[in-house]
Amino acid sequence: MARIIESVADSVESSPKLAGQIADNLTAIVGYQRILTRKIIGLPMRVKQKGAAKQPWLNANTGVHQGKRKRKPPSSSKA
Repeated sequence: MARIIESVADSVESSPKLAGQIADNLTAIVGYQRILTRKIIGLPMRVKQKGAAKQPWLNANTGVHQGKRKRKPPSSSKA
């Protein structure tokens, strides 16, 4: 696989038109892989989204948003 990728990379360096065609082909292959994966495992694959990242949502009840975690009190049951 590494040899194939290196060979394609060498070819693309000399031809910008070829680079565009290969990018289109790779996009199509990714689409086919998604369809096969969905059919085989029965779960949809998440599509990568482009855009600005937002702040992570953290539950205020856990204390994680303050850099602390609430700890459960030790269990006093004896086995």
